[in-house]
Formats: sequence, structure tokens, C-alpha cells
Amino acid sequence: MSSTDTEQDPQAAHQEEVAALLPALAQLDATASELEQKTAAGEKVTAADVSAYERQAAHARHLVHAAGATGPEVADAEKEHRGDGDKGFAARGLDHATHTRSYEPTPADSDSKARDRDDDEEIDL
Repeated sequence: MSSTDTEQDPQAAHQEEVAALLPALAQLDATASELEQKTAAGEKVTAADVSAYERQAAHARHLVHAAGATGPEVADAEKEHRGDGDKGFAARGLDHATHTRSYEPTPADSDSKARDRDDDEEIDL
């Protein structure tokens, strides 16, 4: 379809806009999944991990609102462009964009070691 065809067909242009959201939603889904796995496994979550998730969610939310995309449209676009992520990535990414989760970085080990030393010192007193 040429650009003149999409200019004449607003529906096709909108579908292209919605499809253009898929890479951002796939990345957000992947980042959220990684954070959820780290949290569940008790692995270290850094402030950079949390910040990346929050920035990606804000960016995806902006893109979704700018495109005027709805959940069903995003799901339909995913069905046509399955290669961007795991099945359901678009709906999960959209959910994270519209309902951003709150993640906390894992406290630094140096802080816990300092607290442990403080506790030891209190016991020695």
C-alpha cells in the first residue's frame, strides 16, 4: 500500500500507527518480565532496572495515547505481526503502560553489611 493509499484510507493509516506501537510494547513486556523474574527469584534489582521500566512504560503510554489505540486494536495488530515477542506481549505491554507497576531496587549489600556491623557493635557493648 502506498502512502497515497493510506492517506485516502484513514482506517489503514490508523492500523499502521497501532502496528508501529508493537516494538515499544514488546520491549516493555520483556523488561517487566525480567523485573518480575528477578523479584520472584530474590535476585538483585537495580535502580537502573526500575528506571528503565518506568521510562519504557511512560514512553509506551505516550505512544498509545498519541495513536488513540485501544486494547482490541493492539491485540489485532499483534496477531498480524507475531514476530515482535511472546504470544500476548502486546496486551501485557499495554497493561504495563496503562497500569505501571511499582518496583523497588534491592537494597545495596554494603548497607546491610553496615547494619550487621552496627548490630554486632551493639551486642559487644
